[in-house]
Amino acid sequence: MDMGIMGNRIVPTRRAVLFGIGVSLAAPALAKARIPNTRSLVLQNTRTGDRFDGVYYADGVYEPEAMAALDRLLRDHTADEVTVMDVRLYDLFSRLQGALDKTDPLRITSGYRTRATNDALRKRTRWAAKNSLHIEGMAADFKLPGTSSRTLSRAAKSLQMGGVGTYRGASFIHVDVGDVRNWTR
Repeated sequence: MDMGIMGNRIVPTRRAVLFGIGVSLAAPALAKARIPNTRSLVLQNTRTGDRFDGVYYADGVYEPEAMAALDRLLRDHTADEVTVMDVRLYDLFSRLQGALDKTDPLRITSGYRTRATNDALRKRTRWAAKNSLHIEGMAADFKLPGTSSRTLSRAAKSLQMGGVGTYRGASFIHVDVGDVRNWTR
């Protein structure tokens, strides 16, 4: 920084002051430019207790260890079977957490389902679809304590990233990365 001497004091020159102002105005943009492109999630499986809290995508790459942990978290807990989930579902969850501005984990009540698990569920409830996207690793049901299912569904619908289903009397909602649509049952 250019400095001038005035008596026994060092005084910044006009050019130094203007440079300092310019740097301070540009600092937020420079800081943002240095932050890598990351996506993170906080999820917990209500059935198994498994939890994920971290970055799953950084600098254009889905992190393999994080993806394996997330796929395991969303496994069919009845059959204890894991599948490779559609990454767009994790992106939907990440965007949803950002839109809700919540730090609490989304509580997964159902992720991947084998065909056998889905068929057994269909016998117990009218809510499970015969060709559910849960079977394809493209859907999950979740809740967020302290947030109504109405608020969750509005936020999910606003993203326009897939299907959003709500169920009368249920505390959870369904999201998938299929066609954009919504329903209430």
